[in-house]
Amino acid sequence: MEYPSIVRDMIDFTSDTEVCNIGYNEGKLSDKRPYRIEVWSSYGITNATIFISIRDFENKDEKDIKRYLEKEGIIEIIEDDIYITEVEDINDETFLSINVPIDDHDKCLNKYKVSLKPFAF
Repeated sequence: MEYPSIVRDMIDFTSDTEVCNIGYNEGKLSDKRPYRIEVWSSYGITNATIFISIRDFENKDEKDIKRYLEKEGIIEIIEDDIYITEVEDINDETFLSINVPIDDHDKCLNKYKVSLKPFAF
């Protein structure tokens, strides 16, 4: 099965003055599923948002999705509080948007385990 990659080209990462965009990474997981992680901070809280195709995950619960991302080496869950929603990109493809709190005013909550590239503004 081939999974789609989320298209984020139309997102204006400079529009919200309260958000500091830190970096991103894209790659493929062991099942060939593309992922995109975006790390950003706002009001002293750093978050990582991970996008993966919902295909084959329609019947998975949040615990399964979190375990999958941890097994794949994308995140390390310490305190959880991870929030998962569904989003569509400009191609009408549906993705899971997994918001992982990383730190809150210098307190480590969870970790992302991939290197980041700077956003090109």
